[in-house]
Amino acid sequence: MLDEKSPLLPVSKKPSKKSQKYYRDQNELLRLYEEDKEHMKISRKLRNERELQTTKGDNILSKIVMAFNVFLLFAKMAATVMTEGSSLAVISTTVDSLVDITSGIAVWYATYAIMHTDTIKYPRGRPNLEAVSIIFVGVVMGMANTYIVSESIMAVFNDKPPPKITVSSLSIILATIIIKAILWAICVRKGTPSSKVLSIDQKNDVFTNIVAIIGAVLAKVWTKKADPITAALICGYIAVSWFILVIKQLPQLAGIKSSDTEYSRVAKILIEHSDKIRCIDTLLMYHTGPKVRVEAHVVLDPEMRSKEVHDDIVEPLKTKIERLPFIDRAFIHADYECDGYD
Repeated sequence: MLDEKSPLLPVSKKPSKKSQKYYRDQNELLRLYEEDKEHMKISRKLRNERELQTTKGDNILSKIVMAFNVFLLFAKMAATVMTEGSSLAVISTTVDSLVDITSGIAVWYATYAIMHTDTIKYPRGRPNLEAVSIIFVGVVMGMANTYIVSESIMAVFNDKPPPKITVSSLSIILATIIIKAILWAICVRKGTPSSKVLSIDQKNDVFTNIVAIIGAVLAKVWTKKADPITAALICGYIAVSWFILVIKQLPQLAGIKSSDTEYSRVAKILIEHSDKIRCIDTLLMYHTGPKVRVEAHVVLDPEMRSKEVHDDIVEPLKTKIERLPFIDRAFIHADYECDGYD
């Protein structure tokens, strides 16, 4: 494998920031080219088996997270009772745990449905269910946390007594922080789309519970307005973070183009595949969800036999490109002249 620490391209003694970024990008691209060579050796069947194993792993992880969320929900409900419902910061973390369960159910159902897809009804499977579940969870999270924000803002201007904080309630929130930090690390390490959704959830819980403890203590020893202010900050942060995540999913479902790096990786395969390819007439790469679909028009000799076109060009190219991890499907069209794309 190529090492970024050993630049593959020459750099000047004092390169500008733009030059440094350029060479970093080029080194990263060359590293990806080397990775692609390894991907070419993996059959589609093996890739599908690995993806199925990944989905099963996501399903198990979502069950584990959900089990902890149910446990923590009851613990936080107990903490809310201990404070006699006087702390909005504690209530906000309880609402967050309730919505966590909703997100866990959504992710679990998405992975379960993907594994149990009727291939007659859905010939290409249902991989986009992951993105749909993200949008659903984001909307639910946003609505729940926006409500708490509005309640917290109203509480700032109302003359309410300071919250009744107990050592037991603070201990419950502290235990939540530790558990969520461990789950966050596990989800980040896995790195799949579903685990990323769960990792954001765990990260939010870690930070929001830390803020909740700070707000509850400050409300007790400094000013009672600290409690609703921290509750508003907690829920506002969660609502915004989920809104950003949902916004990122929409362009992919709408068919946004692939990245320049991914274009380059596919173009390299097309160019180097065979000397019989005269030129690439068209290369379209766009998202159909988390992964990318490819439409490529290659120009060949008009005298080539159809068997040769199919066996030497179209099918091998399709197989190569579909072995890349970010590719959903590839469609290769053989043409005899460069006439553009309609």
